Amino acid sequence: MICIIDLLETGRLRTRDDLIYVMDSMAEQSDLIGSHLFLDRLALAFHLAAAARLLLSPESVLAQATDNLKRWLAMQDPESGAAQSLREWQVLIDRCSTSELIRVMTEDSDEGQRLRQSSPFTGILSDQERAELIALCEQGTVA
Repeated sequence: MICIIDLLETGRLRTRDDLIYVMDSMAEQSDLIGSHLFLDRLALAFHLAAAARLLLSPESVLAQATDNLKRWLAMQDPESGAAQSLREWQVLIDRCSTSELIRVMTEDSDEGQRLRQSSPFTGILSDQERAELIALCEQGTVA
């Protein structure tokens, strides 16, 4: 299993080619665009890129994630499952080191997938960066 945090901290995950290598290594099969597997890989790719940004600029990334959480929680029924997931992220942001948070957000597991579905790291990447990640993920899929 590839340790994402080690790749990020050692600087070995920096370029587009590095991201392609990691995503290819994690893919067990070709998946259909729009399938759950494709969407899970896409979410993981976004979080790998967000994790790299978090290492470079933790204060601004965490401030944006916290702002997203506050805004979204204000719009939720406090008892809803969505609010519970958002509060879970807030606890992680408040209590985890940067390395621990990166491990959580890039974990290749059912739990990691579940958390990425309600991720507060929206808006961390530019429109161009998001489009490039989508194109990268689509390259390894079947139309």
